[in-house]
Amino acid sequence: MAWTWGTNTLGAGQTQRWWLSWPKDPGIEMIGVQAITSGAEIDFTSPGIQVNSDGSVLYFVTIMNRGSVPAQYHFTGSSRGSWVWGTNTLNAGQTQRWWLSWPGFPGLEIVEALPVTPSCEIDFASAGVQVNTDGSTLYFITVTNRGKYAVEYHFRGSAIC
Repeated sequence: MAWTWGTNTLGAGQTQRWWLSWPKDPGIEMIGVQAITSGAEIDFTSPGIQVNSDGSVLYFVTIMNRGSVPAQYHFTGSSRGSWVWGTNTLNAGQTQRWWLSWPGFPGLEIVEALPVTPSCEIDFASAGVQVNTDGSTLYFITVTNRGKYAVEYHFRGSAIC
């Protein structure tokens, strides 16, 4: 289900980190930014997730105004069903790069890391895809524990086309 939320302003050259909250896990939440100011150039990343002990979920978003004038924007997004695979642990401040393999090409696959340990933030970047000569596909993801305690997590993903 697609959604739009809030109206915010970001000064020229300014960067802000936000969190958006859901009362329970919505599945994969694709979050973006819709510029309202004509000609505005806004970059964004949705690098992290935190699952709280009450089951609520925080998604973290970093927004950057690349333009020379203040820019207004909305958050926009969509939830999708997803698969979950594996259980891994990262120590405090640790970063790991992983690859996940498919026997063929599944289409565009969104892959993220979902923390299992309550109140711990995991950041992730899905950095690439590799198609091999046998037709198999590797998707790469880098996972970082931003907290001061070890965190357990799963991989989660969804094919979007």
